[in-house]
Amino acid sequence: MKLKDEIQRYSKLNGYEISHYHDVLCRCKSEKFLLFSDDTEGSAFAKCVKCKTKLDILDSLKYASDLTQNVCNCGNEALCIGIGIATYDTPEDHRWIYVGAHCDKCKLDGVYTDWNAR
Repeated sequence: MKLKDEIQRYSKLNGYEISHYHDVLCRCKSEKFLLFSDDTEGSAFAKCVKCKTKLDILDSLKYASDLTQNVCNCGNEALCIGIGIATYDTPEDHRWIYVGAHCDKCKLDGVYTDWNAR
């Protein structure tokens, strides 16, 4: 299953279906990241495994209070990340954010964290 399809499926079940999706790509062109999130506050950031650049996902890091690293069920830490966004009437008016990841080792796709946009 493609990551976009999994985020789409999950978002339908959540009641706020995504209207926009994009894969996360670092400026160094790497697709692999360490993913950290705060599920209580609704925030996430990714750290590129190649160049160590930190990417604040949708400017959410300012809400973080207890970040934990997300790791695949197989133990792999280096994940390919995708972001799905459910919106209100306009693309800029975010309603719900979904952060998913694909594991190249075991091929698992899943949503690691999601939150109501502020």
